[in-house]
Amino acid sequence: MNILCIGESCLEITSVLNGALSDGLNINLSEKVENGAGVAGNVAYMLTKWGLNTYIASMLGSDDNGEKIKKEYESVGTKIDYLETSYDKQTSINLVMINNNTKNNTIIKIGNKLTLKKHPFVIEPNIIFLDGSDLEASTTALDKYSNSKSILSVTENNHDTQELCRYVNYIIFNQKMAEEFANVKINFNDSGTIVNVYSKLKQKFPKAEIVVTIGEHGSIYSINSQIKIMPALKINLVDYNGAGSVFAGGLIYGICREFDMEKSITYATIAASLSTTKLTSRSSIPSLIEVSNYYDNKFGTQNNNVAEKPEAPQKEVNMNIEEGNNGNSQNA
Repeated sequence: MNILCIGESCLEITSVLNGALSDGLNINLSEKVENGAGVAGNVAYMLTKWGLNTYIASMLGSDDNGEKIKKEYESVGTKIDYLETSYDKQTSINLVMINNNTKNNTIIKIGNKLTLKKHPFVIEPNIIFLDGSDLEASTTALDKYSNSKSILSVTENNHDTQELCRYVNYIIFNQKMAEEFANVKINFNDSGTIVNVYSKLKQKFPKAEIVVTIGEHGSIYSINSQIKIMPALKINLVDYNGAGSVFAGGLIYGICREFDMEKSITYATIAASLSTTKLTSRSSIPSLIEVSNYYDNKFGTQNNNVAEKPEAPQKEVNMNIEEGNNGNSQNA
């Protein structure tokens, strides 16, 4: 089983503040955590740690930060055959400032987005994961390996991402991106808005399985045109940053292991929820043993291909996608 992850690798520097950033502050950071990051990079790192043969296709600068990230991949065994070095640009940096009171974060991106110059993909990937940051490399891989399953995590609403959405098998939206693509706001007191957002996404991209992550509310997905909500775990929140990458990794793991959709979503939900109990995106990635033990303890192993729901019964929006298109809805 080969997995090819295409997209961003960067250095992430995380600090915790007792309050929010505002004009005129003079901040003295006593602690910071540095590690590699980037959606594709995090997914590749996570899936390698979970025992899957994973390649990262990404560009780093020829600097100390790039070397640190490269060694981080090597430390867990991620294949770096398609990790390129730019000799005229530095590795990009994400500064993450977490408000310790609200747990919200501010992310400051430093540097240019780096994309691959070469696309010498020679492996035969079973899964292609894209974070949408490198259109040329992504379309090259999708064209060359049209029989591979493809997953896109949408982090930006731009032409490149919209194009990729038309060609992949699975699309993961966060709530902000889902609302932008659908041009509808979600109101959690009105399940009709959930149906409307999801239905509009399915209208735009009818060939793809679509999942929408909605933070502390869990995720939205569908089975047999029935829209469902998988609630998140009730946990002690420390840091949201990186949870989307971990969710994508958990979903991909389920697809690789041929779990049904609900079990795959459940694994993704458990992994993402556990990741928010620790600081920083990469060091917060839970182990496969943690996730599988949580799943087994909560839901048993009597039917390993049918997932029950974490913490609370799954909510089912009693409306299929076609009905949602007509504007009708019922409460979840």
